Amino acid sequence: MVDKLKLSEAGSFSEVLELVMSDSDYLSGIEPDGSGWDMGNWPGFDFREFQGWVEREKFFEIAAIDGRHLPLRIIQTDPRQFEITTPDTQPVNVKFTISPVSAKEFPTIMIGKSIIGQEIILRNQREPLSWHQIPSYFQDLAKSLGVNNVNKVVSDTEGKTWANFLCSVLKSRQFFPTHFVLTDAMVRDRLELEEDESFSDRDRLYAEMDITQEELIMLAYSDFIIS
Repeated sequence: MVDKLKLSEAGSFSEVLELVMSDSDYLSGIEPDGSGWDMGNWPGFDFREFQGWVEREKFFEIAAIDGRHLPLRIIQTDPRQFEITTPDTQPVNVKFTISPVSAKEFPTIMIGKSIIGQEIILRNQREPLSWHQIPSYFQDLAKSLGVNNVNKVVSDTEGKTWANFLCSVLKSRQFFPTHFVLTDAMVRDRLELEEDESFSDRDRLYAEMDITQEELIMLAYSDFIIS
């Protein structure tokens, strides 16, 4: 289980994400009373055996009181091998990416550090800034976490609103674990296997990593700016 003192000391978004990704029992002990749930051993993907620059992937879900929910994924990368240069030519070494699994109107954000070690939140300039606002059905949760939606003026500094909300949700553990896996057809397609060819769990893991890596490379060519 995550040490509570250590969690409370995590000040930056990167530090919170580091705890989330490194501890499979991060959510242990917060199961709803009477639910019978066990949130220990939160599954995710660990790609480090392949010694590439995409290291881990985990999925989580934010629930609202009206029954809506939003599945998201966290991707951890080696910041020494994943650098994005913003339009102002400032290089940012990206360690974490958070993106929606399937929802259309939510942003992808990247969290990294500048060359002087300052934490940087990046957003894609091609995405509407309104996506970075907290949706109305999450407002009660945001209020309980002390996160205010102040996106009344369009500016890049307010692009951090969604990032601040996600950081607060993760730090307070106000979410549920979830997990997604590739279909057999997707694995075979990625590995260029015939329809009747078998594959191992390690093959499935490699296919997941390869697809994730390709998606991140495509994102790296988008117009990311500093929020």
